[in-house]
Amino acid sequence: MVHKVIGGRIYDGSGEEPFQGTITIENGKIARITRGKEAAQPGDLDATGLIVTPGFVDIHRHHDMAVLYDPAFGELELAQGITTAVSGNCGLAPVPSSPEHQAEQLAYIEPCLGKMPENVKMYRFSEYMQRLSKSALALNTASLIGAGAVEAAVMGYESRGFTPAEREKAIELIQDGMRSGALGLSFGIMYHPECFLPKEDLVAMARACGQEGGMVSCHIRGEGNSLVASVREIIEICQEAQVPLNISHFKVTGVDNWGKTIAGAIAVIENARAAGQVVTVDVYPYTGGATTAMSLVPPCVTEGRPLSYLGTSEGAAALRREIYREQPGWDNMVKSIGWERTIIGSVTLEKNRIYCGKSVAQIAAELGLSDPCAWLGELIAEEEGKVGCIIMSMSQDDVDTVMRLPYAAVISDSLYGGGDSPHPRLYGSFPKILREYVKERGVLTLPEAIRKMTSMPAERVGLTDRGYLKEGYAADINIFDPEQICDKATFTHPKQLAQGIAYTLIGGEVAARDSALQAGRYGRLLTRKS
Repeated sequence: MVHKVIGGRIYDGSGEEPFQGTITIENGKIARITRGKEAAQPGDLDATGLIVTPGFVDIHRHHDMAVLYDPAFGELELAQGITTAVSGNCGLAPVPSSPEHQAEQLAYIEPCLGKMPENVKMYRFSEYMQRLSKSALALNTASLIGAGAVEAAVMGYESRGFTPAEREKAIELIQDGMRSGALGLSFGIMYHPECFLPKEDLVAMARACGQEGGMVSCHIRGEGNSLVASVREIIEICQEAQVPLNISHFKVTGVDNWGKTIAGAIAVIENARAAGQVVTVDVYPYTGGATTAMSLVPPCVTEGRPLSYLGTSEGAAALRREIYREQPGWDNMVKSIGWERTIIGSVTLEKNRIYCGKSVAQIAAELGLSDPCAWLGELIAEEEGKVGCIIMSMSQDDVDTVMRLPYAAVISDSLYGGGDSPHPRLYGSFPKILREYVKERGVLTLPEAIRKMTSMPAERVGLTDRGYLKEGYAADINIFDPEQICDKATFTHPKQLAQGIAYTLIGGEVAARDSALQAGRYGRLLTRKS
């Protein structure tokens, strides 16, 4: 246990300018913060010449299963200075579930969350939390309830709304999660099966969360041509449900929307905020996103049909017919960004690994295909939907615009679906903010950036003792030279650890040194009640 952190420039997470000071740690918490440099004693860390910040809080990762099964979990997170991470995002989660629908549910989420260990059987959110509470955690973890998981548990992947009995069951599952310590509820309205739910079902789920004191985080229905309408939709849902809203990975996609559509979406948000509604956003620092390849398939193609349909000549014809036209209420990513900006990131079958890291346009050229629709359908069917992709869909100017919003927190939106070509945000999001957005391009000041990575996200999800360097708060602390911290991961070489953080403390213990994971496991399960 570190006794004191001495002599560093303290950025306390508030966004205020730093001061030189000494932090005294007792029983895993910050006992005192004094100005000036004290004499070092055994057990102290001398941070002279370095800056001292709260540990970074990533409220949008998809580590739901990696935290349970991956013995290396924590290595790439702590290398970035992440001391707390929140799972259960975008409605995608392994629980709640049901014996009838679990196999289909796990297959659908595998490109984003990874594979559930075969020996792990759990169906309720409370079981998941119990398992986490008994695990040795490399960093703090907390979770949202995935609305898509709730729907899949209740009725599978049917293309309809709830019956009255199913709605009551969904509400009961949300209550179980909230009373087990979930921070809130996440929607993924662009994904199956949520994209088919009517407004009244979405409001009922959001209200159930809000009545238990939680917040709603949402992957909205569309982020391209329908961005403004999709922002308005979720704001109306949460206003009716009387629950705080955070819009996940706020952005605009599609070349024709660059430099245009984001202003209209921001205006809708700021009008709601001016009227007193709690609406915030978060953002990751890349112009490419990552998702499951199923998000490229228009819902009407697979509605009421098995995935194997995509591998048939009839399915290929339907995909070709629908994927090149606008779909009301659904963003067509292929039409808006093109095959050349759509990259295969992960697969499960060895013979298909040759496609990873290549754009669909490149693959089509190599295979001599004039149209890759049939090939993509066959790949998705053969992989049983377990295909991850990277979509280069955004402009840097639009990302910068969102990043500067005073209510925009920094996230990574990291996927853990494996594969040879993961998105570099898995390895580098937080150091990239400090290297590029602060030091190189000046999009943010250093105090602003630290606030967006610490106190702002912690407050947003209701973590009341993280995100600040304050007396009584947990001693989750990063110590580093801002000139040295950097991300190494790129789209062409993504599996590279970040560098430059001298020490990362969790509860006053050294969890990482020189961006390298140490032997101890000092994280804990964080809940809404903690």
